[in-house]
Amino acid sequence: GSFRVLKRGDVVLDQFVVYDRWGVKVFETSDIEEGWDGRYDGKAQPMGVYVYLVEGRLPDGQKVQLQGNVTLIR
Repeated sequence: GSFRVLKRGDVVLDQFVVYDRWGVKVFETSDIEEGWDGRYDGKAQPMGVYVYLVEGRLPDGQKVQLQGNVTLIR
């Protein structure tokens, strides 16, 4: 499976980024259908906590920003 942004309503995804604990960007997309599979440069990443950031826009142009943690488990 993959970690992805769930689309609710008519939202435009500007950026979905996942960072490791050292601040290295391990995943980035602006395609709401694309998710992170736990890999970086083709290599499975270690189990642990990663930080995600989601930026998007609502139909009225209002910006939405979400951030949080996700734990990678194998």
